Amino acid sequence: MMKRFLLLSWASLLTVASFEARAQVTLTTSPYVETFDGLASGLPAGFGIYTNAGPNQLGTAATLTTAPTTWGNSSGAFKNFASATGLKSTASSADQAASPNRALGLRQTGSFGDGTSTATPPTGVGPAFVFQVANTLGKTDFELNFRLQSLDSTIGRTATWQVEYGFGATPAAFTAVGTTATTGPFFANAALKVGFGGALDNKAGPIWIRIVAPTPTTGPGSRPSSAIDDFTLSWNANPNAPVLAVAPATLDFGQQTVNVPSAPRTFTLTGTRLTAAATVRTAAPFAVSKDGTTFDTTTVYSVAELAQPRLVYVRFTPTTLGQASGAVSGVTNVRSPGATSRDVALSGSGNDLTQTVFNFNACTSSTALADGWVQFSVTGTQTWACTSFGRNPTDPTDSSPNPSAVQMNGFANGGNVANEDWLISPALNLTSTSFPLLSYWTRTAFNGPGLRLLVSTTYPGTGSPNASGVTWTDLSANFPAQNSNVWQNNSLDLSGYKRGGVYVAFVYTSTTNGAARWSLDDVVLTNSATPSAPTVRLSTQNLAFGYQPVNTPAYRNIVLTTTNLTGPLTVTSPDAAFQLSKDSLVFSPSLTYTQAEASNRQLPIRVRFLPTRAAADYAATLSVSTANVPTLTPNLRGNTYDATKTLEVVNWNVEWFGSTVSGQGPTDVELQQTNVAAILKTLAADVYALQEVVDTVRLRNLVATLSAQSGVQYAYKTADFGSRADDAADSDYASTQKLSFIYRPDVVRPVKFEGLLRCPESQNCPAFNAWSSGRFPYLMAADVTLDGRTQRVNFVNIHAKANISATSANDYARRKAGVEQLKTLLDTSYPGSSTLVLGDFNDVLEGTIASGVTPAVSSYNVFVADPNYVALTLPLARAGAQSTVGFGTVIDNVLATKPMATYYINGSAAIRTDLAAGVANYANTTTDHYPVFTRFSLTQTPLATTRATATAPLNLYPNPATSSIRFELPETGRNLRLSVYTTTGRLVLEGTGSVEQLNKQLSQRIAGLSNGLYVVRVVGAKQTYVSRFQKQ
Repeated sequence: MMKRFLLLSWASLLTVASFEARAQVTLTTSPYVETFDGLASGLPAGFGIYTNAGPNQLGTAATLTTAPTTWGNSSGAFKNFASATGLKSTASSADQAASPNRALGLRQTGSFGDGTSTATPPTGVGPAFVFQVANTLGKTDFELNFRLQSLDSTIGRTATWQVEYGFGATPAAFTAVGTTATTGPFFANAALKVGFGGALDNKAGPIWIRIVAPTPTTGPGSRPSSAIDDFTLSWNANPNAPVLAVAPATLDFGQQTVNVPSAPRTFTLTGTRLTAAATVRTAAPFAVSKDGTTFDTTTVYSVAELAQPRLVYVRFTPTTLGQASGAVSGVTNVRSPGATSRDVALSGSGNDLTQTVFNFNACTSSTALADGWVQFSVTGTQTWACTSFGRNPTDPTDSSPNPSAVQMNGFANGGNVANEDWLISPALNLTSTSFPLLSYWTRTAFNGPGLRLLVSTTYPGTGSPNASGVTWTDLSANFPAQNSNVWQNNSLDLSGYKRGGVYVAFVYTSTTNGAARWSLDDVVLTNSATPSAPTVRLSTQNLAFGYQPVNTPAYRNIVLTTTNLTGPLTVTSPDAAFQLSKDSLVFSPSLTYTQAEASNRQLPIRVRFLPTRAAADYAATLSVSTANVPTLTPNLRGNTYDATKTLEVVNWNVEWFGSTVSGQGPTDVELQQTNVAAILKTLAADVYALQEVVDTVRLRNLVATLSAQSGVQYAYKTADFGSRADDAADSDYASTQKLSFIYRPDVVRPVKFEGLLRCPESQNCPAFNAWSSGRFPYLMAADVTLDGRTQRVNFVNIHAKANISATSANDYARRKAGVEQLKTLLDTSYPGSSTLVLGDFNDVLEGTIASGVTPAVSSYNVFVADPNYVALTLPLARAGAQSTVGFGTVIDNVLATKPMATYYINGSAAIRTDLAAGVANYANTTTDHYPVFTRFSLTQTPLATTRATATAPLNLYPNPATSSIRFELPETGRNLRLSVYTTTGRLVLEGTGSVEQLNKQLSQRIAGLSNGLYVVRVVGAKQTYVSRFQKQ
């Protein structure tokens, strides 16, 4: 469907509001001009300001703040603003106050000029700037020119303005003219022109002209500062001038089948004192006629014919097929020498009978959507709403206002807000369709989870989409890449749902870690005579079997969803250890389905893993092939490493585990605990590094359940600190996200737990801000005993600073600083050790997910670029894996020091999305992250490294120290190198010399050091010596 609006000779326009004028203006000489430069003394004559202006009411008179006010002043009121003319958006408060060029302005708020209000008198939506004229006797052809100014680009909402007129002492109705214009999150000084045709000609008065915002603002965030300036009303004052008049000034043809002429509609053309013929012109797809039979784009009426009013016939013949959206607009223009031309606005929708189109062009309200679509909010206060920033059919990159769309954004009040919001279609009847194809346009900006498109045949049409008995199927639809900010068209086939009462829903989610803005426009359901291209979709890209004893089978399922296949489908395994079955009885390395057997179905395939080699890692790639579909290649993994002889490690962000605060993770905390426990049992790891643990009592209960269900005793330890929580006694501790370890004490014997880089909030050390205001790395140093061998391993659990859309570059800088502090600490305090850094990195290891960063390198580049560290999960990212539900990237990672990397079983790293696939509604019931698995064998021979063999303890005394300190070394060289660091990695002393010389330097400096813990490192010819001391 497409829609165009034909305007006669009106340029742009805006919204007008009604008010009580200070006094009527008597027009004398054209034009009448008001610059508003005298607002300090009050409103100009004839002007008034209003709130609550409606189509049938003037509204409530408001008061002007006459003192000069800055554009960013957020209090709601009509104000004396500096005009945008001659100033930039960055103009200072002083420059604004000093500007002699003023504008009549308004700042809308939630309680003034927008939304609803309980004030008396009410101050809600419908703010208006109003001009009152005593009469227009002897005057014709009125035209209004003015500037509409958008003055505060830092806000988030958009206001839509319209010019209207009314008559009488108390107008009972107002009529809109021209088109709408907007103010919002941009700086603009738009010159607008509105023609009134003959509507204001020769009226006894009073006449009201208003610029009004008749609908609530749209979008998130604060409301705009708007203003008008250079108000210029012009007219023709020649009482003997020729006059043309048209009535009505608009004709709407509604929906009309493409390539089929509409029934004619008419307007009346009147001419007075004409001296020459009048020409009526239009353009395709419209045509005009004198008699309603013969149509053309031009027709002419003689002076004699217009001696009396004449009907002009207009016909609409849309020609565009298959248009998903867009306005078909036209204008019929009437001209005669000496007379002001008149326009008749024409509108109509070209309708393809095979299509149902939802273009949202009528979506202008902040509370009600359009085209039968509804929103339902499960979590959070933000909701799907109308936006004036719809799709430009000719430019998918255009970000300026266009015909309406719908939009959802979970970023509000300066931060990311957790939301789950559904946009649900009206009921679709697909019973008699041949091939029902659904297409849609979407656009996304900023970082955050992606959209999902679901379908249901059990939704009743109202109420919660999660109500009892309602089921939804994820259509695995395609959407634009995150932060791509370009309109993208996608489509899918609904042939599997050919019945009545079908609903589709676009489901938006955001978290406190990410909130993207998603826009949707031009949804089209087409009854196609031919099928869409064939498709095959996988239920999972990765199928992990884990450990399996030799010559014993394990089973997993993979599901293929197909549409419109054009030939047989074949699934092949290249490895005899992985066999396939249709019925779970007969297994073979290859399966073949006929077209009839496979098309438009869900095909469950049973995969059997039967290994034959001990201590081996198995990996294979299935081949799923059919005609005209790219071959799909799901990955299969398994191993025969004896779990009693290897170290299994899992890091997993369990999303606000146990929090009962609205918007913080899954709402059913009992179900979350059950799901997490089940997954931990399946993983059967020796060490779990968890992030975002909130309820420590619930964690204790989870560990007890895990121990009971697995038959293996587990222990746990949770950090006694977190963001804004200095210790467990802090009032913020109970509600903050914390880091935890769960471990098998028969395998892992902790030696110490420690918050690295830790300091109290009052100290505000550099690491405090860098690590999310106190969410410091959490160390578990432990002796790991496996297969008769014991190895000290440092497990460093981190939850790095997240990206918030509006401050992404700043978040990146904070995260990068924290990472560099941690690496310096590890390099100086734990050189040559077997260390794992694991957890929620909130960034990728190649490139970065942060915006506004140049060069776009990872905030962990200091680790990745160092050959003494190995990024164990980097190959997963390179293979296209993702560690969260909503991001197509790996932000949950594992880094190993080179000594620890020698124990790593190559290729064992895996993101266990297969476990999530077995949990209903995983992202909303469990967590938005997937567990990350790695395996190590201590019996592998570690690589020799200089650090691992050349580090020795350093004897320091006294320790703690106050005014002096010494160290002793078994070396006597004169080129020893001394370095002293804070625990945040800051170098405070560096020197070269003998033991005595360096001791003297150290003692001279110690008195000036702040109290705290310091790391001393001395590099000799034979060894490197490291120790710590406490300064008191």
